[in-house]
Amino acid sequence: MIMLLGETSAAREISKCLDIRGLEFIRLQTWTEKTSLKTPSLILDASPPSSIVKFAPLRQWCEQRCIPYLRLERPETVIPDSLLIYPVGTWEEALLQLEQRVGAMHKAKGHIVTIFVTTGSHQLESIVQSAFARYARLVVRVLPEGRLVQKCRDMGISTRDIVAMQGQFSKEINNALFKFYGVDILLTRDSGSAGGTDTKISAALELGIETVLVKKAKTNAGLTVNNVKELLDWVDDNIPDKR
Repeated sequence: MIMLLGETSAAREISKCLDIRGLEFIRLQTWTEKTSLKTPSLILDASPPSSIVKFAPLRQWCEQRCIPYLRLERPETVIPDSLLIYPVGTWEEALLQLEQRVGAMHKAKGHIVTIFVTTGSHQLESIVQSAFARYARLVVRVLPEGRLVQKCRDMGISTRDIVAMQGQFSKEINNALFKFYGVDILLTRDSGSAGGTDTKISAALELGIETVLVKKAKTNAGLTVNNVKELLDWVDDNIPDKR
């Protein structure tokens, strides 16, 4: 039995392909050792970059049991050389950078600073509870799922500032959203071109919007592939097709 991790567009594509191949699998968003009723034969991790730390215990669990753990790891985005882009290595650094940028903008312009957040809801609470939040308006883009919208509302995000949309988004769509909300700062992660990082950054640069970019974590993820085709090729070579 295969365990598929993630609610990304790639995970949905992989799910359909596993169905076509007649392979038994389950999809999970979270994991504990008690989650699975029986030990999986393979883990396919198509979760977003923000989940690498969350699933680290699962990778260790698999290593101890010699269970293959295959991670879909998107290549790093080539970042343009611009003074408007502030690359950081960790979430903590991102919060510090946001604090500095919001403080500088608020002092210079005297108005509330609009931050467009595309890093999901997982670490959103740390922004909401930050000292600089009093000077900021948060616009959050999440997947169109009721639980995620409700989670944002529970943190105090106004309904009008919750953009519940399914990507991937073109530069033009990002451009229109940034203009509509009057965005001052874009907060995003490097999720590769498949995650639309390039189109978000190019739209922000075109509009003169500052970007705080959380770069990909350097972790030992074990077996990795860079796209869905490579992942499925690995499955075809190592798991019997039951059609």
